[in-house]
Amino acid sequence: MAARKSTARRKAWRTPERLPRQARLIADESTGSFLGRLAQLNHMPLDDLMGLVGEGGKAMQPRYTEVYLNTGALERLAALTARIPQVLQRTLPSLRPHHLLDAGPGPVWRWPQWEAKDVFFVRACDLCAAAKRHPSDVYLVSGTRWSVCARHHRWLDNLREDGATWLPLQNVPEVVRAHRDRMEMERRLGAGGRALFADALHLTAFWWNIPSLSPPTWEARRQLLGEEVGGDLRLAPLVSYPETVRIAWMLASRERRRMRGTWSIEDDRAWLDAVGELLDKWQMPAALALMPVDIWMRHHSMPPLPRGSSRPTQGKRRRLPAPLPHENAFFGIHLERLTCLPWQFGDEPPEADDTLAWSVAGRA
Repeated sequence: MAARKSTARRKAWRTPERLPRQARLIADESTGSFLGRLAQLNHMPLDDLMGLVGEGGKAMQPRYTEVYLNTGALERLAALTARIPQVLQRTLPSLRPHHLLDAGPGPVWRWPQWEAKDVFFVRACDLCAAAKRHPSDVYLVSGTRWSVCARHHRWLDNLREDGATWLPLQNVPEVVRAHRDRMEMERRLGAGGRALFADALHLTAFWWNIPSLSPPTWEARRQLLGEEVGGDLRLAPLVSYPETVRIAWMLASRERRRMRGTWSIEDDRAWLDAVGELLDKWQMPAALALMPVDIWMRHHSMPPLPRGSSRPTQGKRRRLPAPLPHENAFFGIHLERLTCLPWQFGDEPPEADDTLAWSVAGRA
């Protein structure tokens, strides 16, 4: 009897045939978005397609949440798309090994009803999607609530409303240049680059939340974007992006030498003076604006890595391991969870305590 049941299960999950129509792969697309396109192209309900992928519950809206597969379901999806699993994993971040479900023995998928905790979904540039012969409802996995299409000079975000969910960047080309510089930083430095950009972004958030600390250029960029571009929190990371990337490179220059054990107290003082000079150049009140930098330095004051552990190689553009206290700096975890700093855009300034004396009001 057990042998007959085992045989029946193997027949039930025999390798599926390739679907007649195939969706082109789009880099960093969410698995749910890709499956939605695949079902649409083959004129079948999404639930029916998921039944071919494996066992699960009910398919959800790709714009709100992500679907996760185990190894068996990934293999079946690969057969349905006539691609090897490794190709799907390189393109669709949520199929990478650390995201695969530990479930089985048969093919299994899980599509939670609520939004995933570790990622955001940003709508892809509709011009890029059109080049893949698909309309604009394509959602990308992102470590931030926004992204940049450097090809078409567009700021993209995770708004779910129908219609345009991007902002034109033609009047602020420095934002596009900053995005390219950030991508170069993360390619060159790896996990350390991601972690330090997360910290720089949240240093910027601190300055944004207190108007008297914000450099004048942020308001100037805001004016260039026009009147109907959305609220403060939508604009905050956009108008501050060039300064965020510049600060991220400065954090990286410190961390590389500190992690190699070639950093002294005198070096720290000189580095902090250099940051202060940069803030002065941006017409910020450096004495106050350096306070969150000092907090960041306290978090990044651990001893250098012990011998035998992964150390950064020489050269400021070589790979940099995620510095302590950061962990899990792999692609796919959003930056609000990756940073070591406790605030984000829109937060009220911290309460006064024995170490910080605040005399400025926060942004409402």
